[in-house]
Amino acid sequence: MLAGGGVAAMALGVRAAAQPATSEASRQTLALIEKRAGGIGFYEVPGGSPVATLHLGTQPHEIAADAAGRFAYVGHYGVESWKAPGAGGSAIWVIDLHRRALARTIDLSPLGRLHAVRLDRQGRLYVLAEADSVLARFDHPATDDAPSRLIPVGGARSHYLVLRRDGSRAYVADTLSGGVIAVDPEDIGTAPLRRAIGTAPEGMTLSLDERTLYVIDRPAGTLHSLDAGTLAERNRRTMRGEAVRIVTAADGRLIVANTADRSLTRLDPVTLAEQDRLPLDAAANGLNLFGDTLFASLDSDRVAIIDLRRWAITGGFATGKSPDAAVLA
Repeated sequence: MLAGGGVAAMALGVRAAAQPATSEASRQTLALIEKRAGGIGFYEVPGGSPVATLHLGTQPHEIAADAAGRFAYVGHYGVESWKAPGAGGSAIWVIDLHRRALARTIDLSPLGRLHAVRLDRQGRLYVLAEADSVLARFDHPATDDAPSRLIPVGGARSHYLVLRRDGSRAYVADTLSGGVIAVDPEDIGTAPLRRAIGTAPEGMTLSLDERTLYVIDRPAGTLHSLDAGTLAERNRRTMRGEAVRIVTAADGRLIVANTADRSLTRLDPVTLAEQDRLPLDAAANGLNLFGDTLFASLDSDRVAIIDLRRWAITGGFATGKSPDAAVLA
């Protein structure tokens, strides 16, 4: 049920664009979405040597990999930005991470502007069609040719997605309406919850116990802390100007990418007090967290590697145009 109710307390680690830390030792290649380059760049890490490139199409955006590290799934956004005109893309690209090749394509037309891509702990794939405000779920994504379920979100332009680990609730940042929408993918009879946030909510993450949802109103640079069961506001904080992404570290603290300030900040998850600041050479548009290592995708077409234990940049490398989301393969 969406209104109230308990939330799972078990934590697998970081929340946004992340994979279980237990598998990272055997995965030393970063598969990185390069939006303006139209594909995926594969890089040896931590050194950053290019290994391979895979062209996909106009503006691939987000990527998620299965727990085995065999397949990754990429949504075809198809337009330059969420404000750009056009229907966008309708393809889900299934990537064979072992071969670094396109395994197959799933056609989701007429749904368009496929953006957020997530997997729950059962291995089910969720793809958010921004233009239609519809969430598509694939129960067996390695072999499914069509969605197992379509969940109407009822938004205006549904851009960003966060899931509970068990898939029982999905949280959508609806940028054009200025709101956040929570839906139950299992029960169409449960009414969605909605909360107005501000101008254009985008980056989101859940707390480790999944009881708190954190949402960034990007243009305002305001971070909102919400009760994940009711969407009631608990706290808010003004960041260092425009901010775009947020992740939850393994110790529960929040890491925010401050676009205007060209920095990362680390916050207390309850008080939202800033504890640390790390300046960057350029703004980070993507945060990819694996264990205690953060790969920040910069708008200078580079990746910065940050050791969270030391709170220091320990490396970096050049990439293709507009690096963003990534998985370890």
